[in-house]
Amino acid sequence: MTTVTTSVVRTDLVDSTELSARLGPEAAGEARSIHIALVRNAVAATGGTEAKNLGDGLMVVYPSLGGALDGAVAIQQAIEVHNRRAPVPMVVRVGLSSGDATEEDGEYSGEPVVEAARLCSAATGGQIVTSEMVRLLARRTDHRFAPLGAVELDGLPEAVEAWEVIWAPAKAVAVGPLPRRLAPTPTTGVVGRILESEHLLGALKATMAGEGHRLVLVSGEPGIGKTTLAGDLAQRAYADGARVLYGRSDEDLRVPYQPFVEALDDLVANASGQALSALDERHLSELSRLVPQVRQRLPELGEPPSTDAEAERHLLFGAVTAVLAELAETAPVLFVLDDLHWADKPTVLLLRHLVATLGSTRVLLVGTYRDSDLTATHPLTEGLAALRADPAVDLLAVRGLDEGGVIALLEGLAGHEMDSAGIDLARAMRRETDGNPFFTTEMLRYLAETDAIRQEGSRWVAAVDLSSVGLPESVREVVGQRMRSLGTDAHQVLTVASVMGRDFDVAFLARAAKGPRAIYLRGWSGLMV
Repeated sequence: MTTVTTSVVRTDLVDSTELSARLGPEAAGEARSIHIALVRNAVAATGGTEAKNLGDGLMVVYPSLGGALDGAVAIQQAIEVHNRRAPVPMVVRVGLSSGDATEEDGEYSGEPVVEAARLCSAATGGQIVTSEMVRLLARRTDHRFAPLGAVELDGLPEAVEAWEVIWAPAKAVAVGPLPRRLAPTPTTGVVGRILESEHLLGALKATMAGEGHRLVLVSGEPGIGKTTLAGDLAQRAYADGARVLYGRSDEDLRVPYQPFVEALDDLVANASGQALSALDERHLSELSRLVPQVRQRLPELGEPPSTDAEAERHLLFGAVTAVLAELAETAPVLFVLDDLHWADKPTVLLLRHLVATLGSTRVLLVGTYRDSDLTATHPLTEGLAALRADPAVDLLAVRGLDEGGVIALLEGLAGHEMDSAGIDLARAMRRETDGNPFFTTEMLRYLAETDAIRQEGSRWVAAVDLSSVGLPESVREVVGQRMRSLGTDAHQVLTVASVMGRDFDVAFLARAAKGPRAIYLRGWSGLMV
């Protein structure tokens, strides 16, 4: 028998009897097992030793008071994280005491053992309750306390001045790395996009709660900020513990299912062997048709069954859905599919399949595309017709920045607020670029490099009429790329229109272009800056 100075933590699952009545013995037993496992993991991570399993809780001893406080907080945080996704939430109360106890063959007794148990009984769900002495001894720690007043504890001769240990939910730890394409943040931040950002964030929060949209399609012209918005959302999701996947379609490399191949290939490359092995082998086997790296990581994986092409596609689509759903059981999933205006038909078909089959799983798909680049025969055009009718699909059209947005953008680039001359410059820039953030940034850089504008102290001053300045090469490339995709007839019409100026009569343009080619003017205004 030895006297030791120790800190004792006592836990208890609240309303365990009611839990048994509501769930039944088997389900309630499983909930208790999960609760004990969560507590044990938190104790092991903070240096505690389990002294006794009490069925609905544990008694844990710590060699130091700081470790005991850390452990008590870790227990409540672990339960809170579990409750974020659990169909049946758990509530735990914790009591903590410190002092001299008697230890014999791993059994502990004495005042801190009794006091910890009584403080635990006095706590409400989610609370950590301790004594005045513990609070005084913990002055040098980072833990904070709130007074609860004198509390009568069964079995103790005097009331105890009780204190609540203040704790906050743990910041979720993201699963896997943030995709490189979504990691950079513009030097100016995301400006002028409050409504769009709130729109996307609302969809993300609903998804994390297991409800709401399954797909948000973000549309707009080149340079309007679609990927920037998606990246901002991805960084927020990642900070909250979501798994972020990213894939994009490419204009020059038309690989079937390209954005899915890229995203799932990164997933397999960065996942631990344990995480991969936890996924269903049948689904991984089917997924290996799309991502051969699966078989490299898991060489023992069985071959997918050989069948006809239609059946193989059905099995592959089901495997992608199942894998995403399995991933979402441990952490919400944000899947960004960029540049869908270059997507092939298989990609669009798989996207439609996911929207139809993901159900209430915590997976949010965000697709970006240039609406001006879609033709009547594009696979996404047909897909949009079907997707628009689905209540699980949300459409977000991104337009040019308004005057305030352009001013904010220029202030971010300049590093200071605009004076009246700077605001006049911002207004002129908006007229010339129609508020396109990429065009605005490139134009400002170009004007500064060509001395068309200059910075005098905190003022931007235009040395020439901005409407007389040509386009920077970066903007010419974007405009040229769009014009090439429109075809010869549209190119000829736009050539004539560029001579006529920003404003013109369409009928006169059609006559000047020598034919009915004015029909190709759809979307032309987004090209002219």
